[in-house]
Amino acid sequence: MNIVLLKSRSDNAPIVVQQKQILKYAHHHDLKIDTTEIENSDPTLELEERKEFKGFLRSLSKNDHIIIFDLLTFSNHVEELVKIFECLLTRSISVHIADVNICIHVDSKPLVLLDLLVKQRELNKKLDKEKAQGRPKGRMSKSKFDAYRPQIIEFLENRTSISEIAKILQVSRTSLKDYVNSRGLKELVKAKMTLLQSSRKQPLMLTKSHVAKECSLIKQPTDHTEGIHHEL
Repeated sequence: MNIVLLKSRSDNAPIVVQQKQILKYAHHHDLKIDTTEIENSDPTLELEERKEFKGFLRSLSKNDHIIIFDLLTFSNHVEELVKIFECLLTRSISVHIADVNICIHVDSKPLVLLDLLVKQRELNKKLDKEKAQGRPKGRMSKSKFDAYRPQIIEFLENRTSISEIAKILQVSRTSLKDYVNSRGLKELVKAKMTLLQSSRKQPLMLTKSHVAKECSLIKQPTDHTEGIHHEL
């Protein structure tokens, strides 16, 4: 299955930018998009704190393909990226990174992934230095609507009006509208639907069922390397 993972909280790459680059990448590599998921959790947190993202990883099946805009979709920390790739590659799950036009899979040369991680670490250091020298960019404050975010996105996908959503959730229409606009949820849903509609023009490449599985990192040593004992 070919799965697009969009990052909803991104200062560097708005949803529209992610959408265009992923569509361009998918078209160039003749990839048919089967489904699109939305990553809502804060990528600055450690995996243990990102329950929704861990659930996404567990839902993947062997030989699935994930298409992302950049590595920041997964995490802002190189150490966490290592864990995520370890989890995915040991299950033969390929990762397509549209921004750099690279696919990381189980047969990829280690230096390819290492080079990506080194560049990401350098980028992180540069961003940290810029924040230290200038005024840090403010984080988006938490909202009481964050708990309803998945439901709100689902309602918007079904073209439910803001007024109707507010009635269903029993919240203020004005406050809900401000939340949807400030988080760019309509743009997020529009990008998701565009990606899916573009792929439906072609038959799906894979038809196997999407079976939920426990996502674990390497538990046993291989013949050539020592095992790393981590578990999501």
